[in-house]
Amino acid sequence: MRPPRPGFALVLFTVALGLGGPGTARAAFPWFKSTWGNVLVATDTTEAGKKLTPPTREQPVYYNGLSMGRHLGWTPGDEEPTEKELNRFVADVLAKQGYLGAKTGVNEPTLLLVLQWGYLTPNDENLLWFLGYHVEHDIAAPSESGLLGPEVFRRGMRSRAIETILEDAQGPIYGILISAFEYKSARTLEPVILWQTRIGLPANGKTMAEALPAMALAAGPAIGRPAEKPVLLDADAARKGTVNLGDLKFLDSFVDPARGPGVGTKK
Repeated sequence: MRPPRPGFALVLFTVALGLGGPGTARAAFPWFKSTWGNVLVATDTTEAGKKLTPPTREQPVYYNGLSMGRHLGWTPGDEEPTEKELNRFVADVLAKQGYLGAKTGVNEPTLLLVLQWGYLTPNDENLLWFLGYHVEHDIAAPSESGLLGPEVFRRGMRSRAIETILEDAQGPIYGILISAFEYKSARTLEPVILWQTRIGLPANGKTMAEALPAMALAAGPAIGRPAEKPVLLDADAARKGTVNLGDLKFLDSFVDPARGPGVGTKK
């Protein structure tokens, strides 16, 4: 599996430490479907990350978290969740997978998790990458010469995941990105990235406030889990089980680096 795109995760991490970064604004789209289909989940794992034992609820891993909010972009007029509520919701989802926010003086964190979300458009050069597209996984990928070749006859043989990626990339998507760093090296000049999970769902006909919780809930079992290819998870099943954002009981495991307070503290 390819590691996270060189430099990309570290740039995001730098921004998370408070060094800034631009947002984007795009127009909304009116057409929508009554069903949402599948969430695409792509996880890239480094060699260091592959050595980790995946956590369970019985054997959890403790982390400190940094939230960058809607750093991936937004669109004017969209209904958005509050940053505090979505941070707590994602912490709830992570806890169900064995990732627990460390409490000062009680648990020693081994991971730093950096969370961000937002709105991406087809003219974003990173969109296909975000959704997990790799040429070597596409049996009908265009030739490097740009000329038509035998690949055109293999388009009907593409995997369901590749077909979904190419279809979703034609329009705007909502995205959630979680990057995991080794905690002890996180604030050094050479932070060690372990894994990065990217979650995408078409934005048409949805609001950010309703889509992001369902996306996180659907993707939960795949977050931080090594996978050679993107996985598809049912967003509509997750919608039926979505928890009200104001009804969460978990501690604040993600903190806005610009505002505080400390990780693992109640407000």
